[in-house]
Parts: sequence; structure tokens; C-alpha cells
Amino acid sequence: MIAMPSRRPIAPALALALALGLALTGSLACNRKEAADAHDHGAPGAAHEAPERPSLAPTIYADGMELFVEYAVLVAGETSNFGAHLTHLEGSQPAKDGRAEVILTGAGGEQRFGGEVSAVPGIFRIAPKPTTAGEIQVRLVWKGPKGQATFDLGKHTVYPDVASSMKAQVPEAEGGISFLKEQQWNVPYGTTQAQPRPLYQGFEAYGSIQAVSGGEGRVLAPVAGRLEGPSFPSVGQIVRQGQRLAGLVPKAGSDLSLGTVQLDCERARLRHEQTTANLTRLKALLEQDAVPKRRVEEATREAAMAEAELKVAQARKDEVTLGKGGLAIALTSPVSGVVSTANGGSGVQVAEGQELFYIVDTRRLRLEVQVPEAQAGRLAKVASVWFQAPGVPAMLLEPSRGARILGQGGAVHPERRTVPFLVEFANPNGALKVGLNGKAFVRIGSPSKDLAIPAAALQDEDGLSVVYVQTGGERFQRRIVQVGARDGEWVQILVGVKEGERVVSLGSHLVRLAASSGKVPEHGHAH
Repeated sequence: MIAMPSRRPIAPALALALALGLALTGSLACNRKEAADAHDHGAPGAAHEAPERPSLAPTIYADGMELFVEYAVLVAGETSNFGAHLTHLEGSQPAKDGRAEVILTGAGGEQRFGGEVSAVPGIFRIAPKPTTAGEIQVRLVWKGPKGQATFDLGKHTVYPDVASSMKAQVPEAEGGISFLKEQQWNVPYGTTQAQPRPLYQGFEAYGSIQAVSGGEGRVLAPVAGRLEGPSFPSVGQIVRQGQRLAGLVPKAGSDLSLGTVQLDCERARLRHEQTTANLTRLKALLEQDAVPKRRVEEATREAAMAEAELKVAQARKDEVTLGKGGLAIALTSPVSGVVSTANGGSGVQVAEGQELFYIVDTRRLRLEVQVPEAQAGRLAKVASVWFQAPGVPAMLLEPSRGARILGQGGAVHPERRTVPFLVEFANPNGALKVGLNGKAFVRIGSPSKDLAIPAAALQDEDGLSVVYVQTGGERFQRRIVQVGARDGEWVQILVGVKEGERVVSLGSHLVRLAASSGKVPEHGHAH
């Protein structure tokens, strides 16, 4: 049963899961006529043979595709209807075009039988009719506009008559959870093969994205007044350092006398000199490990603010002494970057000290990871950091990709009991934004090669780690697994899955729903 919060709209994914559950509970229990209408995989106009010969349903992977095919054992002079389901593994989408061909090689020479894609995308109906009894090799080849795939179905016996074919020894139909191809193709679904891969030891923590030192700036209104400008900047606009963003006409009564602006400019200059000297002093002390790095970062921000205030004061002085632009004070960008905040517009009244613009350079950013104090001793051996923020693709920050490990703070936060750890990295496509919070995985030392699957394949069921393994084209098994180290998007599997098996890495909750929907027919297709 799926618990839903009351009086809240059903999320699209949940609605899809509920709809699928209803379909699995109801429509899969359809009678054979309904099944034939919905899942007719045989040749056009073909009916079930009488008597029905033993059948096979192998699943084969080759050339980036999956073949799940159902067919009866081969008999000389008799048609065996092949219902071939072809899926592109990338995206788990059905083959919607091309031509499939069954090739029989051996007794009777080489025989080819082909078929186009049916009205149901992904399903190809082929009707081989071998001419000679004996041993043959069977292959199925698909050719499409963008490539081809060859599947080896192995050696088969072509029986001389139907009576002898009834004694054929074929693998028993696999049990487990039924989840048909037509369902897989119409929901978010995908599988991944369990394989050994390099995994790092490490630990998880929370991180936040910050601007680099000098990579952000705020423009405040130096006095109360009215904004003016023919093209007021908008959020998302790229500006350069020193670019005029707007003008500010002081409110009537504001003191813009020569003496006042000169005094304000002198005060700003002295503050700038003081903060710059303090920053230089703290940097020297930091080299001797005499002060925490946090003090230097705070002093850097104070110096940057003082520099911005000096520029504004100097601009006001120039306005009065040189008469540039009348009485409008020029508001310029303190850094090059993207306008992230733009408050106001031409003609809008603003108060003194009001923030008008926030500009941030997103080309290079910093990740600050809050490392639990119990893990702080391992930070000297950090190899890289994996970071995942909601709605943003995961990013691996490592020196080989241009990231720079800046180091760790020298003090534990008294309340959070964490140590800040900083990594600077390039953000060329602007995917990450200042202020984003997310999950970080700090990778320590060197990797070891271990059997791994995507962490997204794991389902938490009553406190147990569960995966769903695809044992056939439409058959799945529920497995309880024992997990080991987690490295970003991958997790080590100690027990429960073997190398080469395919686990459902996308849509495993839908397979779980299929498992809980009740008994399903042993055969969901008509041939």
C-alpha cells in the first residue's frame, strides 16, 4: 500500500506508479482474446499451433541492444513464429525502425527470413520455415538507419515432424516478477550491469556552493534617491567590472556639497587602507598558522566592501567636482559576472543603504564541505570530492579536471561540530549556482576495484537493502543485498548480486509495485 499525504496533489511519478499498479492488477489478468489484441507477437493472421510445440524465450545482449524473443522449437516444413522484442539499452527505448532477419545456417544451407517493425514499436514478427531437419545455427540480425546488432541464439535442432518436436527438452520458464516489455517501454526504466569498478573509500557530508574570493559584489544605494537609466540591468544579464549599471539622483535635501562628498571620500579611503593593511597582516599570520583561515576570509570580504565603498565615494566626488552627468551618482559593477539581484528600475525611489544589485562570477566557484569532526583527521588524504545538488547533474571535483583543493579550517564549529573544507573548481556551463546546498562524498586515498551497481538501484524495504535483478526479458527477481562502500553514485555490493547480472537502476519502484500487485498470468503474450 502506498501512503499518501492528505489534501495534497498526487505527484506525477506517484500517479504513474498507481496507474501502473492498477494496470498490473487488472489488465494483466485479461483473457486470451484480450491478450491477443494487446500483445499479438506472432505473424499476421497466425493462430496457436495445435498441438502447441514447446517454446523458448531467451534474452540476449549484443551491440548496445537487448533481444527478448519468443518462439516454438523448429520443425522442417513448419512455421515457427518469432516474436522479437528489440530494445536500445541506452534509454531503454524500443527499436522503432529498421528490419530484423532470422538466419538459419547448417542443414539445408543458409536460409533467411525477415520482417519489419510491427504496429507496436520494438516488436518484429518473423516466421522462419526451415526446409531440412538437422542441426543448425540460429542468428537474429537487426539493421537500422543508425547501426546494426547481431544476436547469436546458438545451435538448434530442426525436428523432422511435430510429433518428435514435442519431446524437445527446453529450459523451464523462469518464475519471478512479470514486467512486460510494453510496460518497460512506456515508463521511466533502465538497467545497469553489475561490474567491478574503481571505488574510493570516504564519507558523506553536506556542502554549499560559494563564490570565490573577489568573485561577487553588491551595489548599495549610497544615499536615498531616485534611480535613472535608459537600460536598467535585469537578472541574468552579464556585466563587466566598472560597467555603469544605473544612475542615482539624490533625494532633495541630501547633502551633496563639495565639503561633504570630500569628507565621505576621505573616510572611505582611510577605511580601505585600514582593511587592506589588516588583510595583509592576517595573511602573514596565516602562513605561520597563527590565525584560523576563517579570519582571513572575513578580512578579505571587509577589504572588498571597503574598496567598493571607496569607488562609490570617489564617483560621488567626481559627480560634484567635475559635473559628470549632473547630480546623478553613477552606480557601477564592482566585479564581472552575472546579475543575480536587481532591485528597482528607472524612476524607482530607493533608501540609503538599500541593496540594488548583486553580481556574482560563476565561472569559478567554491564548494565548502562541512566535515564531521570525526572525519577531520582523514582530510590530509583527500583525492577528490563528488557533489550532487537537487536538480543538477552530479559533478566530480578532482585536480585532473581543474579543481583545486584549498584545504581545511583550523577550528571545529562549536555547534555543528564540523570543520569547513574548501575546493575551488571551474563551472564553465554555469550549472551550479552560488548558494546551492547538496550532498558531498569526500573520496580518500586510492581506489580499489569492487563489484558495484548504481546507488539508485537500491530500494529500502523495511530496513533492508533490496534490488531487482532482470533474469529475463520480462522476468525479475527481488534480491536482498549487503552493501559496502559508497562512492558517489555507485555502491559496492558484497552479497546478493553476481558480476554480469543486470539490476533495475531506473524504475525499480515500478517493478516492486508489479511484485505486490498479486498473481500475474504465467504468459502475458499471444503468439
